Amino acid sequence: MYQVHWSKDYEVKVFYSFQFARLLMIIGLSNLFVSWSLSKFDLASGLGSHTEVVLVSHIGVSLLACVFMLHNENKSESLLVIPSVGINLTQVNRLGQVQTEFFPRKLIEDVVLVEAIVMQKLITYLVILYHDSPASDMNIRPIFLKSRLKIEELKSIYQKVQRNLKFTSSGKKS
Repeated sequence: MYQVHWSKDYEVKVFYSFQFARLLMIIGLSNLFVSWSLSKFDLASGLGSHTEVVLVSHIGVSLLACVFMLHNENKSESLLVIPSVGINLTQVNRLGQVQTEFFPRKLIEDVVLVEAIVMQKLITYLVILYHDSPASDMNIRPIFLKSRLKIEELKSIYQKVQRNLKFTSSGKKS
């Protein structure tokens, strides 16, 4: 699940809850695979007693699975719109690593809502249409892709982004 928080009209933050059941499932499946591969391929021979090798391998795989999941799972995402400057996207993972992406206003074509059919479901995304340079082709950057925000929340974000970007748009129609 997620929680959406607004800081005035310029910044929206989405906070994700920790999925402990998912972590346990990944650890369980990886340990199951290690047990199967140790018994199938007799990898423990010559390394000491079988029990020690299995115990050490399970602990190692569990730690690796935890670090992998904590590194790949987002803690929060934020969208900051600064009129006449641009859009700043920030993602923070569970280990505290911050990934920031900035789109200058002069390279942003528009921010739109896009609908896609994925596995028999209609999913709506908020997307930034931008150029890498003034002469390059248009690129697409989805926002809040992992959260699967509800359509009402996406519309609210879309309207506030449009309102904030409208102040400096010279060639765009309202």
